[in-house]
Formats: sequence, structure tokens, C-alpha cells
Amino acid sequence: MPLNGFLSILLLASTSNAFAKGDPLTVSTKALSDLLISSTLSAPASIISLNHSVISAEITGRALSLEVETGDIVKKGQKLASLDCRSYSLARKQANAALKVAKTQVNYSRKQLTRNQNLVKKGIIPRDAFEKIEAGLLTARADINLKKASIETTDLAISRCQINAPFTGQITKRLVQQGQLVTAGTPLFRLMQTDSMEIKVKLSPNDALKLKKSPLLEFVAGDTKIKATVRSIIQTIDETTRTQEVRLSLPKNTQVATGLSGRLEWNDQKPQLPAEYIIRRGNQLGIMLANDIVEGIGKAKFHPLPKAQEGQPSAIDLPKNTSIITLNRYRIKDGDVIKIQ
Repeated sequence: MPLNGFLSILLLASTSNAFAKGDPLTVSTKALSDLLISSTLSAPASIISLNHSVISAEITGRALSLEVETGDIVKKGQKLASLDCRSYSLARKQANAALKVAKTQVNYSRKQLTRNQNLVKKGIIPRDAFEKIEAGLLTARADINLKKASIETTDLAISRCQINAPFTGQITKRLVQQGQLVTAGTPLFRLMQTDSMEIKVKLSPNDALKLKKSPLLEFVAGDTKIKATVRSIIQTIDETTRTQEVRLSLPKNTQVATGLSGRLEWNDQKPQLPAEYIIRRGNQLGIMLANDIVEGIGKAKFHPLPKAQEGQPSAIDLPKNTSIITLNRYRIKDGDVIKIQ
């Protein structure tokens, strides 16, 4: 007897009870390879600037001139504003004068010490008087260092009378008025860095790994499409959303508005089964397979997909020639006898 005929007899014998209850349900099947698709994944994303800083005054003074307005593009080191520096300039002149006095005192103390060295050796003046002269010279030298430090302090204050841009960017807000008296820490401008922007997106840990392996990533907002590359995945999972923050770099010289919202799109490299073929049986999601097919008769088997999500395509690790039930897949139960049309 041919092998196929023998197997058919065995299958019919094992399912005689099923035939007693009625004919097997007719189904259609397709090979898994014919159903797999390359799915496009996406997630909400936004453009952010790495620096959006408040530029503040570092000294007390009156705002004499404001060189920029809201919306102006500025270069690194460009002058933004000037403060009244006359009090600091006067303080520097006083410090210079005090330094000259200190130097004169050092010269006098040095000469006095030299004259009295021979006198103390001859015993003409007491030792403690000589030591006082020596201490006076050391004090005068220390006073010179103090005066020099005072000059450096006033020079630093004078350098802060002019406020310069710490990086290239755009003035998003002017916070000071001309003639206004400001103190150290008073906000003057808000400056947004325009040559250092990134994309921020929050993903599940599983999607974050897929994103890193994808060869093509695009930020899409209306008609705008910008290619991106993963810079870093923050290794912290949000306890509330169970997501990770991912930062992506933009191509150089990309002109785009900070705060622009859109979607990050990427392709899953591993082919997936469309969501329409995934069904629920009890608390599990999975697919219906056609097994043990002999002369068009077989058995239905429910194959669970533990990682599948409701309404989403799912990766599947089965041979590409696996027979997937397509027609009547919702009516079939695990173990039912089926007829392949």
C-alpha cells in the first residue's frame, strides 16, 4: 500500500469520532512566507535644543545698551548688552594706586633691613628690633599680592560689563530694559542653541532595541522628513509608562524649529505577521495552524504568540512553509478536524 494511503487511513481512524458528529470545517491556508510583511513602526517624537539658557548679569550695573532683540540670530562671542562699568574702572585705578604704595613700602623695608643687618651683628640694636623690621618687609610683600588680587578682581568685573553670547543661537526672549539697574543673577536674555538639536522619543524597551538595529530612521512632521541616527538610549525605565527615553542626532545644518512635534518612523528588520491573522483564545494571542495534512484533511492547532500585542503585527519564529489557516480561522478550535479547500 502506498505510504500516503496508509497515513490517510490512520488519520481517518483517529478522527472517526469527529466525522460522526459532522463533516470537518472547510478552511483555506497560506504559507507563512506568503503572509509576512516588513512593518513600519512609529512613535510620537519632538525636536529639542540641547541648550536653552537664561543669560544673566554677573555684576551690578545699569544696562547702557542692548544689542539684540527677540528673534535675532547671534554667533558665539557676539555682544548682547553693555552695563555701566564706571564704578569698576574707578576701583581699578584705586587698586593700581594702592599697589604703587605697597611697592614703595617694600623698597623702604628692604633698604631698612639691609642697613640694620650689620648693626644687629655688632650688637648696636637688639635682635627683637631687627626681627620687627624683617616682619615689616614680609608684610609689605604680602600687601603687594593683596593689591594685585584686588586688581584682578576689578578686571574680572570689568570684563563682565559686556555680556556676550556663550554659543550660537537665537534670542527667544529679551528680559531686560535699557537703563534698567541689574544685579548679579538678574536674567537678561533667553538664548536657544540652534546648531545643536536632537530628537527625543519615548519607547518600550523592546521597541528601543528594534530602533537601534533599524537602518533607516525618519522624523516626520507634515511634509517634513528628516533622517536621524540613534545617539543614546537612556538606561532608565520610567516607572509609570514603562518606557525609555531615546535621543537621536540630526544631520548637520538641519534647519528645523525647536519644539516641533511629529513621529519617528522606522522599519522592523524582522518580517512580521499582520495583525489580522492573530486571534485570541482565552487569555492568549496566537495563530491557527493546519497540521498533519493528508489528502486535504488535517487538524487545527492553536500556536500562541507570547510577545504579540492586540491589533499589532507580530514577529513569529516558525518555518516559512508553515500552513496558516486564513479562512474560518475564528471558528476553528484547537484540535478540530479540518478540510483544506
